[in-house]
Amino acid sequence: MSSVLREAGYGPDAIGSAMPRILRILEAEDVRIEMGRALSRKEREYVRLQLELGLSVREVVAGLKK
Repeated sequence: MSSVLREAGYGPDAIGSAMPRILRILEAEDVRIEMGRALSRKEREYVRLQLELGLSVREVVAGLKK
């Protein structure tokens, strides 16, 4: 991922600050895929918060299935 961003012209500072957000976006998409459906606005907010707190995709999915 870093090499792709470098090739696109982003510098180390931009890559370092953007990488955590990019990874959370990808993890949120993994949650949606695991759930097998589109998430409501409230569920998306829950997913975002849980991922920012450091929970794994598996833990977030388990929380949504309760």
